[in-house]
Amino acid sequence: MTELCIHGFRTEECASCRTCPHGLNAARCGRCVTAARAVSRRPQAVSTTTYPSEQHAGFEIFYVPAVSGWHYRGADAAPSPLSYRSAFLARKAVDELAASA
Repeated sequence: MTELCIHGFRTEECASCRTCPHGLNAARCGRCVTAARAVSRRPQAVSTTTYPSEQHAGFEIFYVPAVSGWHYRGADAAPSPLSYRSAFLARKAVDELAASA
């Protein structure tokens, strides 16, 4: 039988209760906490993947690598000021824009 911590998780899976490789509580071990913070502060790599643009309801939906997001633009119009995390969300924004017009 596995032992549960006071938070209701298995002891080795609980972020507050698990023991680190240094034999200390992982949440309070200076070496583990410093290593985790250093990883989170690293700059994110800019995506070099190119995605094909698509047409949806008369709008072009395209990927912008500089912002790592999707934009839309109408015929002869400037790109949208907002960036979307996926092409699906950009299509949804186009649908809402068309419904409100």
